Amino acid sequence: MKRSKTSLITASLLGLAVLAVAITAGAGLLANEKNPNNSRAYLHSYNLNSSGLAIEGYCPVTYFTEGKAQPGDPEITVTHSNVDYRFASESAREAFQQNSERYIPAFSGWCAFGMAIEDKFPVDPTNFKIVDDRLFLFLRNPGVDALQLWNNGNEQEQTEAAESHWETVIG
Repeated sequence: MKRSKTSLITASLLGLAVLAVAITAGAGLLANEKNPNNSRAYLHSYNLNSSGLAIEGYCPVTYFTEGKAQPGDPEITVTHSNVDYRFASESAREAFQQNSERYIPAFSGWCAFGMAIEDKFPVDPTNFKIVDDRLFLFLRNPGVDALQLWNNGNEQEQTEAAESHWETVIG
């Protein structure tokens, strides 16, 4: 009899603990729904602004089709894997929707040079390079131009180092 009372008490306590965790998690979800300012900046290891906008609103397709960074139109937006992408035109949006993996920046938008030296750097979306048909973005500020550092090194070795570190970042 003692064994079944102990088991019943243990099961009850475990049930209460699970219920408490569920209520806490539910409250967190409601808080996120009620507060539109909650950050999506670290969603799935992407480099995003707090609203979940990729590449600071630049069109991921024009890097390939126009060879330049072009701001996207807020009216032409696609959400892909909970990340918002803006496009310069309807045709750019269609191209992305047909082959999104081609246009999503390497390393989820983090600086390629930063990945190569095992760090995460923010990027200047106008500082980029297409490498093996992939969009690499780079840090640029008054003190550092990571694209210039990248170009001064061995691109193949840096790409391999960046890929290796990226695997540890995403787990």
